[in-house]
Amino acid sequence: MKTYDKGDKLPDHYKECLINLMTFQADSEYAGAQRVAENHRFAPRPEEAYRLSKKVMEEMGHGYYIWNLLRDLDVDVDSRLHELASNSENPDPKKVNIINGFRKENWSAFFECWEDVALFSTVVTPAAVAFLGQYRECSYLPWARVNVRIHKEEHGHLAFGVWASKRCIEFGGEKTREFMQQRIEKFMKMGLGFYGRPSTGGTKSEMFDIYHEYGLKVKTPEQLQGEYLELLTDRLGDIGFEVPQGVEADYDMRIGYGVE
Repeated sequence: MKTYDKGDKLPDHYKECLINLMTFQADSEYAGAQRVAENHRFAPRPEEAYRLSKKVMEEMGHGYYIWNLLRDLDVDVDSRLHELASNSENPDPKKVNIINGFRKENWSAFFECWEDVALFSTVVTPAAVAFLGQYRECSYLPWARVNVRIHKEEHGHLAFGVWASKRCIEFGGEKTREFMQQRIEKFMKMGLGFYGRPSTGGTKSEMFDIYHEYGLKVKTPEQLQGEYLELLTDRLGDIGFEVPQGVEADYDMRIGYGVE
């Protein structure tokens, strides 16, 4: 796999694909932070609110790290921030590129209580750990190095979810555990769809083979699904939950504006 570092001359199509993926990650990280911040209204205690605030800060940091790299690729990142900050509920798809699950009308439907907030970080974040983890090995080395830090912090967000879920059960007892068990499936659908459609068959992403050839995506969706389910099974078992069976992926929550 040919690699490139800061300042190297990038082939035109490689650069186009790289910017596509990097803007998708950066814009989505920031939009995700905006959505997570809205969930403060569900926080039951000060410690939960504090820890959620830390997650918001780190998600915004992820967007910041990658936007800084995009400046070196002649991308106008200031305008992307302005669009997300000034039009957070309905950003213009011609100006930013965010994951559908982080659009407000989609996000809001998932959250009704603090238990949902805890479960999101427990059930969906393992997919982010797996998906973003592959970029640590990608062919554009500045992006790979940044994702080492992002990957570590995403593991911290998963730990937050496990902690928050255990606290829910600590304060709410068996009734709360049963309540949360029934709500895992809706988040698992998003988690299973996080890394895109299978790499084979009629529904696969048209861009995957190109990204894979360029070394920008180094793992197939099938490999990432295996990593996700292994991590999810471990964390749910640690809390005392069971992994729902027969859950189908919701790919519509994954898809960005033309990028998959």
